[in-house]
Amino acid sequence: MNEKVTIAIEKREKMSGSAGKKLRKIGYIPGAINRKGLESVSVKINKDELVKNIHNYGKNYLYTLDLEGQESYAAMIKEIQHAPIKGEILNVVFQEVSITEPIKFDLNIKIVGKEAIELRELNFVQQMDKILVTGLPQDIPDYLEIDVTDLNLNDKICVGDINFPKGIDTEIEADKIVLVINEMRLEDTITEDGPDDKSSETMTEEK
Repeated sequence: MNEKVTIAIEKREKMSGSAGKKLRKIGYIPGAINRKGLESVSVKINKDELVKNIHNYGKNYLYTLDLEGQESYAAMIKEIQHAPIKGEILNVVFQEVSITEPIKFDLNIKIVGKEAIELRELNFVQQMDKILVTGLPQDIPDYLEIDVTDLNLNDKICVGDINFPKGIDTEIEADKIVLVINEMRLEDTITEDGPDDKSSETMTEEK
């Protein structure tokens, strides 16, 4: 079982958007705890503590939320809302879970070894960026890692080729393709050189 990590939370009244802005100004993030079959709990969390724990343990970690020493909840982060431009955290939603009941969770796929295949003028086409898995909350990893370092042209990775952590399963068909290795296209090799004079006036900055 993972190390127990406790995050202190405080009660808050349901509020308007302007009240949430005031909370963030004094270093708090408005949030909520969703509970199966029960009303959600409105809370506020110290921003620095939240960011520190996400950085150290990830978004999929099973946290213990301590509500002013009166109640505690075993919960995972369900959703984080970010500001569209600056990216600051605006709101966080937790989902209360049972450590004895399996849950379904969409896990991100992390690709490693991209640089190694690019040296051989190869690239990969990713057909899945998430995989729906089932497992106990405390066993859910932050992501599934796929190493493409030693793959060759036309090699493919299917769901059945992934080494899932102990206690983690998926109902997705084993032959469903996750990624395929192909030749690097011309546009993949274009450097970050600026546009020529004829086109520079019509170019717009992309995010």
